[in-house]
Amino acid sequence: MDRKMPDHITRRAFLGTAAKVALGAAGLVGGSAGLFYYGAVKHRKVGSDALPPNIVRLGEVADLKLLQGVAKVAYEAEYIDAWYTKPVKGFVYVTVGAQGQLLIMSPACSHLGCDVVPASEAQQGGNKDMYFWCPCHGAGFDSEGGAVVVVDRGLDTYEPIISGGSVFFDVMKPIPGETIA
Repeated sequence: MDRKMPDHITRRAFLGTAAKVALGAAGLVGGSAGLFYYGAVKHRKVGSDALPPNIVRLGEVADLKLLQGVAKVAYEAEYIDAWYTKPVKGFVYVTVGAQGQLLIMSPACSHLGCDVVPASEAQQGGNKDMYFWCPCHGAGFDSEGGAVVVVDRGLDTYEPIISGGSVFFDVMKPIPGETIA
């Protein structure tokens, strides 16, 4: 501890020490940037055509356009919120509308969120427009998801995404059903 600092430092010694410090800092910055890049590349999904986990494939356009009536189609997807990933399993009802458009309907009742089911003749109670029935409170919906009895808003739908001859939809983006006056 009795060592004294030199009274003066030479220019050569100062530049040598400054160069070592600068190279060390550059090495640390470059090394950490390289590690971040390596991690990003390693965890990237394989293939540039990989679908986001919330996009679900329903089937081929040609097959779905030939539907007679309403089909129940099951799906599996993932809900990703920042760092949290949750698997989602469910189903949708798919049909071809009166204008020939493909309709993808959520099974959740617009009143309480219970899953609707196809209505039996007894549940229809003479109302032939009623196709879906909610077992929670008796709400009715037609075959295109429109509100018929008890509720004033139809079933939520999903926009069909057609790509490469297949039909997809985004599980996280339901379109609210039409409200009747």
